[in-house]
Amino acid sequence: MSCYCVFSYVDIVKGDMSLLELVQALGSYLASEEAGRRSKGAHVLSDVLTELPESAIPAQATTRLVQFFCARLSDATCVPHVLASISALQRLSSFTDQCSVDVLRALFKEVHVQSFQHSTRSTAYKLLDQIIQSHPQVAKMMGDDTVLGFAQMLDGEKDPRSLMIAFQIIPKLAKLVDIKNNADDIFDVVFCYFPITFKNREGDPSSISPELLKSSLRAAITCSAHFGEMAIKPLVEKTTATSQSVKIDAYETLTAATQTYSPEVFASEMEVLIEQIREDVVMASDEKVVNAALDTLEAVYSVVSPAAPLTSSAAGQTPEIDETTTSLDYVLKDAIFQLTAEEVKNSDQVGKLLLAAARSSAYNCNVVSDAVLPIVVERLGSAEVLTLRRELMDVLNYVLSASCDISRKAECLEADKDNLLNIYRLDASVPLDKEYSFLHITRLKGITLLILMPQFLDKNETSLALQTISRAAIERNEDENVNKEATHLLVQLSQSNPDQVQTTVLPMFFTALCEDMVAVHKIASLLNALGAIGVAASKVLLPILDGLASVITTGSLALSHYVPTITTIRKMIETTAATTNGDTVCPELMTKVVAPLLSWISESPDTGHQNQHSIVVEIAKATAAVFSKLDTETQGQYLKPVFDRYSAIALDPDNTSDPLCQLLPLYSALVCACTPQTKLPVEDLSRYLGGLASAALKTTSAVHRDVSFEIIAATINKANAGTRGELTKSVLECADKVESGVAHILLRHWLARALVNCNDKAGYECVRWLLGQITQGSMYSTEAAEGFNIILGNHDWSVTPATHGVFKLLSKQRFYATVVPEITSSFKSASDDKIKANLLVVLTHSVQHMPKSVLMSGIEDVVPLLLSAIRLTSGSLKAASIRTITMVVLETPDTLMSKVSSSIIPLLIGSLTYSDAANTVQVRQATLDALSLVPEKYAYSVIHGARRDVLRALVKARDDRKRLVRADAVKAYNKWLNFGDI
Repeated sequence: MSCYCVFSYVDIVKGDMSLLELVQALGSYLASEEAGRRSKGAHVLSDVLTELPESAIPAQATTRLVQFFCARLSDATCVPHVLASISALQRLSSFTDQCSVDVLRALFKEVHVQSFQHSTRSTAYKLLDQIIQSHPQVAKMMGDDTVLGFAQMLDGEKDPRSLMIAFQIIPKLAKLVDIKNNADDIFDVVFCYFPITFKNREGDPSSISPELLKSSLRAAITCSAHFGEMAIKPLVEKTTATSQSVKIDAYETLTAATQTYSPEVFASEMEVLIEQIREDVVMASDEKVVNAALDTLEAVYSVVSPAAPLTSSAAGQTPEIDETTTSLDYVLKDAIFQLTAEEVKNSDQVGKLLLAAARSSAYNCNVVSDAVLPIVVERLGSAEVLTLRRELMDVLNYVLSASCDISRKAECLEADKDNLLNIYRLDASVPLDKEYSFLHITRLKGITLLILMPQFLDKNETSLALQTISRAAIERNEDENVNKEATHLLVQLSQSNPDQVQTTVLPMFFTALCEDMVAVHKIASLLNALGAIGVAASKVLLPILDGLASVITTGSLALSHYVPTITTIRKMIETTAATTNGDTVCPELMTKVVAPLLSWISESPDTGHQNQHSIVVEIAKATAAVFSKLDTETQGQYLKPVFDRYSAIALDPDNTSDPLCQLLPLYSALVCACTPQTKLPVEDLSRYLGGLASAALKTTSAVHRDVSFEIIAATINKANAGTRGELTKSVLECADKVESGVAHILLRHWLARALVNCNDKAGYECVRWLLGQITQGSMYSTEAAEGFNIILGNHDWSVTPATHGVFKLLSKQRFYATVVPEITSSFKSASDDKIKANLLVVLTHSVQHMPKSVLMSGIEDVVPLLLSAIRLTSGSLKAASIRTITMVVLETPDTLMSKVSSSIIPLLIGSLTYSDAANTVQVRQATLDALSLVPEKYAYSVIHGARRDVLRALVKARDDRKRLVRADAVKAYNKWLNFGDI
């Protein structure tokens, strides 16, 4: 029959046969008394119709085919294929409204959907959905018949995939048809699925997510106001369920229902619902439940309470609240009881409930504020116990936060302004005593709320309040939480009040930075605060960077604070440059921040700071981040004076005593950050790079050498394919004229970096040359091995994605496939321990920069070498090898099944000994991460023999000298201690 389908399809497309002729040809099958033959005939017809283009199906044939198929829906054997045929016809423009009516009536009357398999049921639901979307007037015209027919189809459905389609149909039906007369029928077949839970099948592409199914059911239940009276009571009852997921589902459905259900249906269950919400919030068993409950409270009050029954006898007077018209008593009575009790209990929960109620509408905000404010003000006036004052202020803060939206601001607050200012004391300093810190954190939050409330404080009061918060962030406090909270509040305020933060807060920070004898930890705190404020609020970013650059360039800052300050500038610039509007901001950053720093360091290249090189490098990093975002023309304008100043020094190997030689990283950063289209201001680029290579190989300055190699690599990497070969050849020819040394090795590393990343074969020639130095045991074999980190590792500005480096697709995969097998082969054939150790260093540097997907390919051959690397290397290399083993355990644990107990665990235990210099903190942390993962990935029978030894080692690790290591050791110990108990 499949061959017949193909031939029929071809004949119809060619015009040698019509669809009706095909139906006639299949007549013996379609009219057969044997169910199997009828099914085969219907199958052939449906397959042909599904594949045929619309042009091959005449318009007049569509109606006749639809009538034919509608008649066949009474034949249960043919139903699956008939539904598929109708679905194929439904997509045609010749499928009329009358066709839709005929199909729906036959579908509802003749097909018992639930008696068929899932595929057929799904086709039936999809067909109904398609007709509703393409012929909505038909569904509307059929009205009750459509609703009842669909309810009959859905009744008893259990497959989540079919339910997903069905749930999505219901809102469409409710929008088209007045379901009032049949609301109970449709509601009964839908609500029986609530709450819906199922576990999706992993790896099944047709599987749907539980969250999506829940969301579809929720939309179905809440799509019509006619469901309200039937749904509200059972939904409220579901909020009392012991299951947290059911609670959350019920609350979220109630929240959604407020958009469609009438307020009257909520009013009948209001008291029960509020009581349950209060219980869930006070118990606070799960934060998600609390949030869902509070969202429901806010949503319900927004529809139940009056919209705005506020009246004022005169402008400026507090509106009169008619307490008989509000349902807020359910929340307010309990809150007032708590606030007037001798000891305020659950103040945080009471505050959250009041906040949710107050946020629901402007009217409710006034009611809540008017009821709570006098009580809190009166009690704070006489309360002396610190804990009580804090609890009352917590509640007050929640109430005030509802008024931070101008559309809800409580009018009664203006009358109590003096009382509020007296409570929060804008001009009072924060005591240094730790005993008072918790109270003053609450006070600082309240001051922030006063600032955020629209038009509540005048300009002078706002300035006073900002000064108080700034002092809390700047001054050293016994409790660091005060400083952290104040900084957090300033970040928040910088987004809403950037102008006032700029004029009031920033000068205080800059003054504090420049004070005499400022402690290092205080400088770090100030810089972190400025960095957080600048990144959070774009309007104050430039003033902060400009101010920090100014305190450096004017000499106002102590020498010891140069490096952390410039580092902060660099981090802020890098973060900003990486944003979507980085291209827009960076030209101004270059002019107002980077250029002044470059001028300052160039005019006084010797700052007298012991970390002079660090200062230069940090400025260079910032320069590269900004310069890379400039357009080609602007880059060219900046490059000309830079080349005039530095190129002669870079090309002269004997100028190491020149102070400007120490500034060459700035030169490198600018050149390396150029776009490929930016032309360097040199007459002969090949000669220029050759000169750089010659100078780098002769100079005694490591800075000069590294800068030259960085520029060479970046320039060659960005050149086009033809020019790239000439430039590489020129550099190597110049290098061959200079006596060999370690610099020749480094030059090959940098050339390999430039060429390997753009998939140039010359890069692999450099790699093989370097491997030859190692396998032949040359005097520079160690340097050749260590330098492999240059080829694939990260760099601050040379050959990086951020500075327009060329990285071809699959370059790392090609490196792995080409180089790692050579390393493995050389390791196996080597007899010298030094050669083996160097090859392991190369392997470790290679694999640590590989994507996970690449590394897992052929990992079986690499694992033995990684285990050897753990034995023979130290520090960061050893840690990298352990992390790679950890990745293998995580991704493909079966690969190490035979080695985990006998080889891997003993190596890891040995790597925990802190007395061994090879086991740095980095190594010990990586080891503990690996040990923590092992019990999760292997059965008890596989590793039980090593359990005792691991526990002994972890007991010792819990006494490690480093706190972070001790914390990781405790976690690993608990996993191994409980392993195998169940």
